[in-house]
Amino acid sequence: MVETTAAMHLKRAYGFLKEVEDATESFRQQAVSHTKETEADQPFLQGMVSTVRGSKQLHQQKAALVNDLQLADQEIDCAVRLDSEASIQTKDGSLSAIGLRSTIAFMNGQLEMIWGNNERAKGFFDSSIQILELPDAHYMLGLLFESEYKPADALRHFEKCLELDPAGEFSVGALREASAMKKYKPCFRGSWGTFLILFLFFFPGAFLYFFLKRK
Repeated sequence: MVETTAAMHLKRAYGFLKEVEDATESFRQQAVSHTKETEADQPFLQGMVSTVRGSKQLHQQKAALVNDLQLADQEIDCAVRLDSEASIQTKDGSLSAIGLRSTIAFMNGQLEMIWGNNERAKGFFDSSIQILELPDAHYMLGLLFESEYKPADALRHFEKCLELDPAGEFSVGALREASAMKKYKPCFRGSWGTFLILFLFFFPGAFLYFFLKRK
């Protein structure tokens, strides 16, 4: 019987991660080439999964990918029990249990972004950064804060992405978005029709509505 080593468990975990990465590559490429129209009201991520037909199919696809990430996490647990210092060589470089765990959290965050659960996505990206700071996680957090019209928070993450990997996959996008956030100016993003109705029938409400929708 062949003895299972820590490295073998890490390779299995890496294999599960690559499966999820391949399944979400289209989204990743859209994120890399993302150009935010800061004057537009349509939030980023809307329509990202429009090619998947039917909510049942959507749920099943996400469940399968989340299950792969859970299996990867279990394999890492097995590896750590055998050798907490183990690492493997991959085309992405040398990876340890810590690096793989950070990637699992990042992938979970990316799945939540795809399925429109932005707050849960933030939580996973924050967890990823706490384990091991990945420029990818900072870039995605930048996009999430940008889509919420929070330029200061977005800028902080785009700049951190550039600091960690100044010539990496997300470097051009991070530089472009950081520049856009520095030039960001709030504007009214509500309905002028609603504002007019409030102005005519409930004067104080019109100004409150304008203030709340100015982002």
